[in-house]
Amino acid sequence: MEYKKARLNAPLKVIISFVILILVGSLLLSLPISSKDGNWFPYIDALFTSTSAVCVTGLVVVDTAVHFSLFGQIVIMLLIQIGGIGFISLSALFLLAAGKRLGYKNRVMLQESLNRDTNQGIVSLIKKIAMIVFIIEGIGFVLLLPSMIVSYGWGNGIFKALFLSISAFCNAGFDVLGTAGMEFSNLAPFAKMAYVLLPIMFLVVLGGIGYATIVEIAGKFKKENQKKKLTLQAKIILGVTAFLIVSGTILFAIFEWNNPDTIGNMSVFDKIVNCLFQSITPRTAGFATFNQANLTSASRVVTDILMFIGGSPGSIAGGVKTTTIFVLFLAAFKSAGEKGDIILHRKRIKNQTILKAVRIVFLAMILAAFATITICLIERHNPSANSSSVIFEVLSAISTVGLSLGLTPTLSVVSKILLIVLMFVGRVGTITIAFAVQKNSPDVHGEIEYEDSHISVG
Repeated sequence: MEYKKARLNAPLKVIISFVILILVGSLLLSLPISSKDGNWFPYIDALFTSTSAVCVTGLVVVDTAVHFSLFGQIVIMLLIQIGGIGFISLSALFLLAAGKRLGYKNRVMLQESLNRDTNQGIVSLIKKIAMIVFIIEGIGFVLLLPSMIVSYGWGNGIFKALFLSISAFCNAGFDVLGTAGMEFSNLAPFAKMAYVLLPIMFLVVLGGIGYATIVEIAGKFKKENQKKKLTLQAKIILGVTAFLIVSGTILFAIFEWNNPDTIGNMSVFDKIVNCLFQSITPRTAGFATFNQANLTSASRVVTDILMFIGGSPGSIAGGVKTTTIFVLFLAAFKSAGEKGDIILHRKRIKNQTILKAVRIVFLAMILAAFATITICLIERHNPSANSSSVIFEVLSAISTVGLSLGLTPTLSVVSKILLIVLMFVGRVGTITIAFAVQKNSPDVHGEIEYEDSHISVG
């Protein structure tokens, strides 16, 4: 009897690579050497921290600087870097550095891990990505270095500048700035230091617009490409990103300007900088310059919306993505052709793209709703777990943001496991998981003509 060798599809291989990385990280973080007190770290908390780092989320159960030793902090930094670039992308870079050629299967896996529609030019792109990461994180490190050295001295300052640069560009939101008695303070000590906040915003925005967009923009500096127009996707990404940043800044200024618990006591300049920062960080950086629990109710809703939208496709950021929301906006307000396609700037947005956007948003909403209801039931005796804070934490997890109202450390084991699942799904993607578990079967529907059915909606 012959047995067919089981083959893993590309999406499943991507998922497995993340799982392996998370498990290795959790084992390392649970070791006594990773904790300052020299004790074993509870495995569920180590798993939570590793998942948060690999999925570049930033939700934490303990203060990173206060609990973890230098070894533990370095492990977290490496998990963020590898998780941000992608284990498969990093493996491909090592193969290329060793002079190896990437076969078709490796190219398909890279295509899946980078959320690309084609694997053409994927080797060239992965090389450019490595250069982009090195250059941008290097610039961020240099910009942050002076302030970190002044605040923490040479040794600590260099490490903190490096950690922050990697965490910011990877949109992770982890920091190593906390101290005993000032746990979870994040960037609050630097709230009035624009020279610290501006470089971090620069890193976060670049990390959130996507590698392909950065490559495209960088290509414009070449003489032969100066007259070449940006692709429609790049225009949409840059336009929606700019709109969300500006509108978010204005809304936070309106809602928080006189709030003494957030920015009310700051100078006008610092208020503007912090409103700009608060507009950028929910998409999906997770850094904070003040306690998010002190936000007004209106600002929490705006933050929830920005977290849900997230960054752009092909980036490190999470969320349903800027292009997804834009396509749904077009579907709602722009007339479609007979086949459901939409024409924009003489370019056709196919009906399949619109349906994929609907599927992504719908799945994210269903998963977020299910998780919120479940955690509310589990934590019904937890005084901190009101519906508003649970929704905030769930959206922060599934969109890999990392902002918190302080609820996560108080959650039970089951609720933490649920957040772990949300962070993982948010990083890998609901569509990737759906493709990973589905069986390959021939599409017979396209060969059969079906009778039209008229269903009234709305």
